[in-house]
Amino acid sequence: MPSRRSQEMLEMIRSHKKLASSVSNGMLMKVDMSVERVAKIRVNGTSALPVNGLELPAMRVKPGNVLVDDAVLLHLHGGAYVSGGLLQCRALISPICAEAGIRAVTFSYRLAPQHPYPAQLDDAYRVYQFLRSAGFAAKKIGLVGESAGGNLALALALRLREEGEALPGALALLSPWVDLAQTGESYRLLKDVDATLDAEELLQSAIAFAGGEEKLNQPEISPIYADFHGFPPTLIHCGTSEILLSDSEQLEKAMLRDGVDAHLMRWEGMCHVFQAFGFEESRAANHQLGAFLYDHLREDQNNSQNI
Repeated sequence: MPSRRSQEMLEMIRSHKKLASSVSNGMLMKVDMSVERVAKIRVNGTSALPVNGLELPAMRVKPGNVLVDDAVLLHLHGGAYVSGGLLQCRALISPICAEAGIRAVTFSYRLAPQHPYPAQLDDAYRVYQFLRSAGFAAKKIGLVGESAGGNLALALALRLREEGEALPGALALLSPWVDLAQTGESYRLLKDVDATLDAEELLQSAIAFAGGEEKLNQPEISPIYADFHGFPPTLIHCGTSEILLSDSEQLEKAMLRDGVDAHLMRWEGMCHVFQAFGFEESRAANHQLGAFLYDHLREDQNNSQNI
């Protein structure tokens, strides 16, 4: 059963959906803050510093207690590919980083419509290669992405496989946006239940990102159509009250079809990327995500890292 506090808060957000969306976008996703300013914010006992050597705005986040010294989380932020920034990155990855006891690197990629696909994937690939050149083995890198960031994590893994490179050690996907053409039933069945997302707004963002509606069914745009053979263990989180529920369900089905160790956790009554809301369920979900990443990235190999 969802907690009373979370349901009361979500009902309030739902009843003022447009206002809540505007405030959320203004506070987290469109605030233009420098890396240095965001890095000074302490979240969940983590500290942060700017990353040098990348052309993109990026920061490294360090938990108060590092449990796995030779691993790193690469965080890919959400925002429907049209918004998002370092403040949002800091808020999303810090609790997961703290729970896992693993350092993280997060960054701001180029946004649509000014920069449509594949600009975001090119940026993510650049950061991943930066981590590899810093000494991290592929299997010691965990990809963490929420919403569009979940899409980007999958797209990155697909490109790595296409290039014949080793894949990351684990994927943790929070309400991944992977059906940009909105073929799933939840887009219709949950449209009046979802407290934060609007299907029409999402579709317009998808078209801006893809460069045309006719491209939305391509696997590099909507990963539910991709082949996932060889992918690493994957944990998917999704709320049962968000229109992207079908995305996660279709993704799990496709990954299991291709032999991936994939598991979907449905969080009753929760909204899109509820992990950021500070609910009792948010803390429980972040703990589970951290434990999953710790379990899959802690094994054996020592490396020399310099980030």
